[in-house]
Amino acid sequence: MPHKRQERINKIMIKVQENKFTMAKGIINYLSENQQIISSIPELIQNLNQLNQKSDEIESKDTERKTIRKGKLNVKYSDKSKVTVKAFGVMGALNAYAVKSGLVELKNHTMLNRSALEKMRDTELIGRLNFIRELAQENLQALEGFGITQDKFEAFSQSVDKYENSVGQSESSKAIQKGAKKTLEELFRELDLLLSSTDRLTDGLMEENPEFVRNYRLARKIYNPGMRHRIMQNTSAGNTTLAAMIQDNGDNSNGNIESGTS
Repeated sequence: MPHKRQERINKIMIKVQENKFTMAKGIINYLSENQQIISSIPELIQNLNQLNQKSDEIESKDTERKTIRKGKLNVKYSDKSKVTVKAFGVMGALNAYAVKSGLVELKNHTMLNRSALEKMRDTELIGRLNFIRELAQENLQALEGFGITQDKFEAFSQSVDKYENSVGQSESSKAIQKGAKKTLEELFRELDLLLSSTDRLTDGLMEENPEFVRNYRLARKIYNPGMRHRIMQNTSAGNTTLAAMIQDNGDNSNGNIESGTS
C-alpha cells in the first residue's frame, strides 16, 4: 500500500509540474510578445532569456526521463515474448518425451501451460527458463526425435540470456530515471526562483503599463483542469505537510485555477 500511495503521489507531482511548465511557457510567450515594454528593464530581458534556457533544459530532461525507461521496457517485453514462445516449444518436447518414456517427475516439471508462463514476474520467469534449459540440456540427445535439435536448443539458450540481460537493463534504467526525476525537481526550483524574480520586476511597470502587468498576473495563474485540492495529514509528524492534487471524478469542465505566484 505505501508503494502504491507513493506511485500516486509521483503521478500527481508530475501533473503539477506539467501544469507549472505550461504556465511558464505562457509567461515566456507573453514577455516575448511584449519586449518593447519590458526592454526598459534590462534585468527583465535577462530573466526572459534565462526562462527560455530553463524551459529548454526542462524539456530535454523530461524527454530523457520518458524515453530511457520506455525504450528499455519495450526491449524487455519483446525479448520476453520471444523467449516464451521458444520455451513453450522446448517444454512441449520435454513433456512428450517424458510421457512416452514414463518419466513422471520430468512430466510434472513440464506441464506448465503458456498462459501461466506469460503471467510470471520477471525474476520467477528467469528461474523457470533456466530450469527448463537445464532439463533440456540433460535430455538433449533424446529430444532430437521430438524436434529439439542442437541448433534449436542453442537458439533457446541465447534467448534466455538475452531476456535476462534486458531485465537487468530495465532495472538499471529505473535508477537513471530516478536521477532524471531528481534533476527535474531541481530545475523546477530554479524555474520558480526565476519566475519570482520576474514577478518583482514586472511590478515595476505597473505605473506606466498597468494593463500589461494585470495580464502578466493572469498568465501567472496555474490552470489545473479537472483537479481539486486536498490537504493530506502527516500522522507521524502530527502536522499538515502536503497539499496534494487529487483527480476529481466529477464534472468540472471549468477546472480550477491555482496561483503560480509566490
